[in-house]
Amino acid sequence: MAGEYYIGIDLGGTNIKGGVVSSDAEVMSSMSIPTEADKGADHIINRICSVVDEVTAAAGMTRQDIAGMGVGTPGTLDTKAGVVHLAPNMPLWRDIPVVERVQACTGIRTVLENDANAAAFGEFWAGAGKGTRSMVMVTLGTGIGAGIIAHGRLIHGDTDCAAELGHMIIERNGRLCACGNQGCLEAYASAVSLVRRFREAVEAGSKSVLADDGHAGDDLDARMICDAALAGDELANRIFHETGVFLGIGIVNILHMINPARLLISGGLIKAGDLLMKPVKATVEMKALPDARRNCDIVFASLGEDAGFIGGAGCALTAFGTSQ
Repeated sequence: MAGEYYIGIDLGGTNIKGGVVSSDAEVMSSMSIPTEADKGADHIINRICSVVDEVTAAAGMTRQDIAGMGVGTPGTLDTKAGVVHLAPNMPLWRDIPVVERVQACTGIRTVLENDANAAAFGEFWAGAGKGTRSMVMVTLGTGIGAGIIAHGRLIHGDTDCAAELGHMIIERNGRLCACGNQGCLEAYASAVSLVRRFREAVEAGSKSVLADDGHAGDDLDARMICDAALAGDELANRIFHETGVFLGIGIVNILHMINPARLLISGGLIKAGDLLMKPVKATVEMKALPDARRNCDIVFASLGEDAGFIGGAGCALTAFGTSQ
């Protein structure tokens, strides 16, 4: 059985999700537990090792049956050294030799990957990117993450900073981004930006059922705006349309730089469906060079929250599989 099964771990600030995945991308078991990131790095490592034991047992296997493991983690990291340097949303997760420590407690060969890259690889291997050799995935969440795959391989860049596509500048002297720069795509097309622009419109006098019901305050989130848009709320529809246009501008830049065969959009905002996708595609059709857009499919991702751990397992297969 050894050599056929891999473990993927998707580490987030809120939850750790893991699973056993076969070499042909079949999920054999999976689970999710709270990260409890405020308890420090030692606790997080122990939680990861606990997930490894749980998913292995649930799949009817032992550690000896696992050929390798991939851990996807947020933050800036050194994939070659297996070290996470800094994760802004996990302040105690700093300069952690993740590969060394996880291998020591599990005895399983481990590879480290950025969480957005791992999710992109999951979609490439087993989801909406399957069947292509070049792909970009853009994830719309609190920020904007991305992963780039060319000729079947993740692009890391010289210092593991490739695919920071949320920080491309789309507006000179534009909105302030969380990175400290101005005019980043993330400041216009992320879930946080969508909520901020909705609130600004309400404060400027725009009408919305959410404001009428008293839901335009601190409890407002992107899901509520999405639901209102799908129910026909005019302001919510307008904000989603604007978001799609901003995202479309970013995608035009991606197509011109990378020329992928497929571009995936993932994250909670895709629940808006055509409210988001139509302005994205209209903007790309209007602004992208014909040769860049001609054969590029722009579609929603399909694996949801499972993409990260499936991709982590796929990265382990790439690193340790017998055909590699």
